[in-house]
Amino acid sequence: MIIGAHVSIAKGLYKAAVTAKGIGANTFQFFTRNPRGGKAKELNQDDIEKAHDYMRANSFGKIVAHAPYTYNLASAKVNIREFTIATLKDDVFRIKAMGISYLVLHVGTCGEQGEEKGLSLVIQGLQEVLSLIPDGTEILLEQMAGEGTELGYTFEQLAKIIEGCEYHSQLGICLDSCHMTGAGYDLSNFGLIKKGFDEKIGWERLKAFHLNDSLFPRGARRDRHAKLGEGHIGLATIKNIVTDSDMREIPLILETPNDNVGYAKEITLVKAML
Repeated sequence: MIIGAHVSIAKGLYKAAVTAKGIGANTFQFFTRNPRGGKAKELNQDDIEKAHDYMRANSFGKIVAHAPYTYNLASAKVNIREFTIATLKDDVFRIKAMGISYLVLHVGTCGEQGEEKGLSLVIQGLQEVLSLIPDGTEILLEQMAGEGTELGYTFEQLAKIIEGCEYHSQLGICLDSCHMTGAGYDLSNFGLIKKGFDEKIGWERLKAFHLNDSLFPRGARRDRHAKLGEGHIGLATIKNIVTDSDMREIPLILETPNDNVGYAKEITLVKAML
């Protein structure tokens, strides 16, 4: 099992890896820059090399970077789209320099334009970024709950984006158990979920999974994470997900409302399910 949580890299990648190890994790997720946007911190090559030495010595799995929430490829505002594209380009080269493979990206919100126009803009923006993405890195579209005018809340929409990007090999998916529940997917039948995902997108494109419970019930179109076992998903369903043989090599990332002590307890809980 590859399991971890979202941690801060304010003190560098090495310290983040040590923090992850301290909570029982063998992977972690971090923001490429301030989650509300802004200038990225200058990279320290010595810190990066030290971090990777440490992670190799402790058998870490793939690490996941997450783009800021301010990015919106579907925005009706040209300046926001241009900012998103430019900063996303910087981020894919940034994670390449950090030795990180995956960059999770929220698909975007379309506002009053409508979903069809929004999806078209997302495809245009991704095409531009993917045209220069460095080898060894992938953009992972995060499946959303469909709150407000969020895009990417159905497998069909994600598939349409991938098709529009000509099935680019460096475009993958990050699922989120809370988001899936909000969007109406019944995770209690995970086998059926897998079948639908494979038919519409292809199981090989699933590269990361955010493991969260949900404060709101299935189909509520709300994105509010809960601690494991304290929401509408429940521990029985979570166990079915994490023990599925097809999830063995997928990084499971906790984004529950916890501090590191809480994450350590949840990682212990999940490991005990094996």
